[in-house]
Amino acid sequence: MYRIAKVAVLATAAVAFSAPGATAATSYIYNSFSQDLERHGVSWASVMACDGDQDGNWVKAHFSRDNGFTSYTATTGGQGTCTESGVDTTNRVTKHRSQQIREWATDPYGPWQYRP
Repeated sequence: MYRIAKVAVLATAAVAFSAPGATAATSYIYNSFSQDLERHGVSWASVMACDGDQDGNWVKAHFSRDNGFTSYTATTGGQGTCTESGVDTTNRVTKHRSQQIREWATDPYGPWQYRP
């Protein structure tokens, strides 16, 4: 009986973590990233740009929405800071990518992440 209960708990956990809103698509650039977010129960309603290091560069998250609108959100606060875009649960994000802004070299981009 104990083994059946253990299997049931593991199966429930696997389903919970595989739900569409439970995992986020992340675009990494060095130690920084952009990530889609779930807001008000709607996945891909917002995007966040996060700076993961103290190299003096800031990070942008470029994104597009269902209606074709393109924009970005940026964080300039240094290591561990994140900035979220506006939330829109009816006009969700279709894709996003990260970019590190560097004054001394070309600005590199992370790969596009697309909404499933």
